Amino acid sequence: MIWLMVAALAAGPADDPGAGLIAGLPPGPAPSAEEVVPRTHAIAVTLRCPVCQGLSVADSTSPAAVAFQRRIQELVALGYTDQQIRDYFIDRYGEWILLDPNMNGLNAVLYLLPGILLGLGAVWVGATVAQWRKEPSDALLPSEVGAADMDDYERRLLKELDE
Repeated sequence: MIWLMVAALAAGPADDPGAGLIAGLPPGPAPSAEEVVPRTHAIAVTLRCPVCQGLSVADSTSPAAVAFQRRIQELVALGYTDQQIRDYFIDRYGEWILLDPNMNGLNAVLYLLPGILLGLGAVWVGATVAQWRKEPSDALLPSEVGAADMDDYERRLLKELDE
């Protein structure tokens, strides 16, 4: 699957004259040559390498990451904005491609869940410690219970303990 992505990215605009354009979004003015490389790197840092998965496209040397970098550079040179280029990759690969996904919907739950669980755990630990530190209850000791309230087994047990 990854090789298919690499092949699709490598094909690029040379095979299809309209392949370099993002559908429905007209490109802005082309940036100067000095702006292309820094913008390409800034965008590549935000995208996940599909092969390495723990590295950004800028940090990876895999063929897929190199193809992504070339594609980003082409889109920057055509005049697309950074957000348009990110959206281009999100449309094709899903929000998974972002190293730092947006915090909305299910992602918000995934961002907040560890904090919520940590808070609930702290409350549970606090309640447990508070319960341990309580004074012993006012339960009657066997010697304080009247003989009428004891059953035969308790009477025999206490008698053996006294002997």
